Amino acid sequence: MSSSAGASEKSPARKTGISLALGGGCARGWAHIGVLRALDEAGIEVSMIAGTSIGALVGGCYLAGKLDELEEFARSLTKRRIFGLLDLNLRGSGLFGGMKLDARLREHMAGIRFEDLPKPFVCVTTEIRTGHEIWLSGGSLITAMRASYALPGVFEPVSCNGRVLVDGALVNPVPVSVCRAYEQPLVVAANLHYDLFGRAAVIKHSAGELVVEKDAPRPGLIDTGHQYQTRLGITGVMVEA
Repeated sequence: MSSSAGASEKSPARKTGISLALGGGCARGWAHIGVLRALDEAGIEVSMIAGTSIGALVGGCYLAGKLDELEEFARSLTKRRIFGLLDLNLRGSGLFGGMKLDARLREHMAGIRFEDLPKPFVCVTTEIRTGHEIWLSGGSLITAMRASYALPGVFEPVSCNGRVLVDGALVNPVPVSVCRAYEQPLVVAANLHYDLFGRAAVIKHSAGELVVEKDAPRPGLIDTGHQYQTRLGITGVMVEA
């Protein structure tokens, strides 16, 4: 799959409403659908979303107006259907190629870009060579979501503009820091695994070009534990999904 995507820069801007940080957590991530439904039913406006791993998948589908289709897909999954979606890739760097899942996404979201979404959206990924945290906020939505949930050893990494990207949960499992970087006054975090992962460098990145880099560690360095637990304290509201 070609994972090239165009450049886009979105300057952080203070907005009304809440920002939503959707964390990673594999199948538990379907709980994010319920979080979004509850916010809609309560009439609470979501001003931006940052997603990691399955949180990026659910958040992207929500902003693209495809949450109903995603929920229908999730409810239809059985063990047999799950195995039918997993295409073995014995010669690659991931056990599964992910092309069948990619094809299902393209049935409903082909051609959708970040620029088409009604609110700012960021997918968190990990640059596999350095361990740096990469934020994707422009270009192909499907490419960014695939990169964010590309669990190393399970799915093929996604190549994007010279970077090899994998699951963002390795460095930022609940992307509260992304929402704060966009100067959002209130952050709601849907936290699926609150004590498993830490963080690495923060590099804001569109799918086209590097925008901001700060606090980068030595190549390959990933800090864990204490920093992540400290960072969660800055959320306005913490929702345990």
